[in-house]
Amino acid sequence: MTKQKPLQTFATHVATWGVLFLLPLMFRNLDFPETLIPSATVMAVFYMNYSWLTPRYYMHGNKTLIWVVNAIVIVVLTAILHIWLSLRWGYVFNLAVAVMISVSMRLGSMWQEAQEVQLEAETALARTELSNLQYQTNPHFLLNTLNNIYALTTFDVPQAQQAIQQLSVMLRHILYDSQEQDVDINDEVKFLESYICLMKIRLSDTVDISFDVTLHDANARIAPLILIPLVENAFKHGVSPTQPSYIHISLKADTGQLTFDIENSNFPKSNADHSGHGIGLVQVQRRLDLSYSGRYQWTYGPSADGTNYRSQIVITK
Repeated sequence: MTKQKPLQTFATHVATWGVLFLLPLMFRNLDFPETLIPSATVMAVFYMNYSWLTPRYYMHGNKTLIWVVNAIVIVVLTAILHIWLSLRWGYVFNLAVAVMISVSMRLGSMWQEAQEVQLEAETALARTELSNLQYQTNPHFLLNTLNNIYALTTFDVPQAQQAIQQLSVMLRHILYDSQEQDVDINDEVKFLESYICLMKIRLSDTVDISFDVTLHDANARIAPLILIPLVENAFKHGVSPTQPSYIHISLKADTGQLTFDIENSNFPKSNADHSGHGIGLVQVQRRLDLSYSGRYQWTYGPSADGTNYRSQIVITK
């Protein structure tokens, strides 16, 4: 279980004892070392509740037992101190205050520990979900790429071999780099460039494709494979086999900000075609939430006349 920070716990106890050690002096002026005896009883009652009664019984619903045990202990200790040191019976108040402070401190500590454990569990769950989303992206990308290479083998074997080599480089990025929380922006750019080259294999000269990269911040990093679903969607919905079409992609990394912009002609699939329908956008949205919560803006959608489609992501550090 997650523990409180040692310095925080130490400071809390010191402040508490600064008060509790003064309580015995409220009822009688005792000479040293007699003053330490009442203070020692306060400490004993405090830690009896802090270390034993509260964590063992309070959180398990046995609250009555705690108050009964404390009542007996307080009465017995006060009686002993009354006979031994002639302390007034008002010392019951001192011990009762120690009990209240001890129970309150322990409950606060246990609540904080529970919150930290919950936060750790939520973080682990988010990491697992993020990893699952990345694995969902990979098969979809592989299917598109392999289909293109298969088509290429029918008319240009040397180029198909080169494409397979490019694919192996991309797979290395998927298998190793994508396991990291973020990767070097240059590695992600190479991955996207390779993917675009492979996708262009089956396209005619009527399709205008550009990928402009401006890296003012050469040390920028990005969550791996977070942009590839948008590029896939552009090739799927932005290319027509019969009409001129285009896909314009830009990636800009400045100090403190990364901007990804992709615009393409819009040839939406028919309602009967549900292959990958909506999956890519949902994945991107969820991954942005998990990786850049509160630090990104994403706008996307078709133009007013429906002839083109644009998606822009702006991520701030």
